[in-house]
Amino acid sequence: MMRRKIQLSALVPFFILALLIICFDIATKGRIYSSQNIMNLFNQSVAILLGGLGMMMVAAMGATDISQGALLALASFAGCSAAVKFGSLWMFPAAVGIGALSGLFLGEINARLRVSSFMVSLAMLIAIRALVNWLLASNVIMVPANMLFIDDIKVKLPVVILLVLLTGYVFNYTRFGSYVKAIGENENAVKMAGINVKRIKIAAFVMSGVMASIAGVFTLIRVGGVNNTMGSGFEMKVMMAMFIGGIPVSGGTGTKLYKLIIGTFMIVLLENGLVMCGATGSITQGIRGVMLLAAVYLTMVVTDKVNLLNGKTAVAAN
Repeated sequence: MMRRKIQLSALVPFFILALLIICFDIATKGRIYSSQNIMNLFNQSVAILLGGLGMMMVAAMGATDISQGALLALASFAGCSAAVKFGSLWMFPAAVGIGALSGLFLGEINARLRVSSFMVSLAMLIAIRALVNWLLASNVIMVPANMLFIDDIKVKLPVVILLVLLTGYVFNYTRFGSYVKAIGENENAVKMAGINVKRIKIAAFVMSGVMASIAGVFTLIRVGGVNNTMGSGFEMKVMMAMFIGGIPVSGGTGTKLYKLIIGTFMIVLLENGLVMCGATGSITQGIRGVMLLAAVYLTMVVTDKVNLLNGKTAVAAN
């Protein structure tokens, strides 16, 4: 009985996604699933999914990184500037380098100085956004024409699949993946086991920065240039994708890759479907907020019930 209830809790995100698919199919009379709009859904999902692959590592520890949106803009600026000045081959190295340095700094402050991840990433968000505004003002830097081929689905899809598979392997089949989840469950126990928690935390934040920068490059290529408003609200969409998909706020073993993927599809489908139904921006934001609150509450309720069942089973066994 306990296993059946735990399995049912894991299916909740799939039920919600199926409900959204049916509702928007009826509301738009099937227009939302036209071949052109499916392509739009995929394009809108890429950056959120890539950013989530990195932020998931941080979330598994029970931490957060709300600097991703500003970092996406800064990495895009660095990559675009490098491509214009030194050649197209420098776009990815420049962007990823900025992301890695930002994640390293954030991780050092959080792990070594013990500043909460929310406060340090909030400070980073403000500082990086100010830097982007100063660098760009009202200017736009255009992407070299020879780099626009990256926006082709024949390029993006294999890259996204590869990054998802690599992240899934690291998260589920390596010691690092086990450690980040263990830190979310009980950080003190991990320390008592002799594991270098500081190093694990820093590495997780570096991954978050790197994935945000890669998401930035794909966003840059898609829009054709970078300006000072790029990435605004991006971190909120990534966190919504995680939490609507059922990833617990507290992290731990409840953090699953499939929840991020399902959550990404849900948030993109929700926004796209509401727009096709004629909903205004304020209505869309309101519905997103309600869904996020409901998803977090549902996740907490399910987690508490599973823990209660585990406790009862342990008592019965003794």
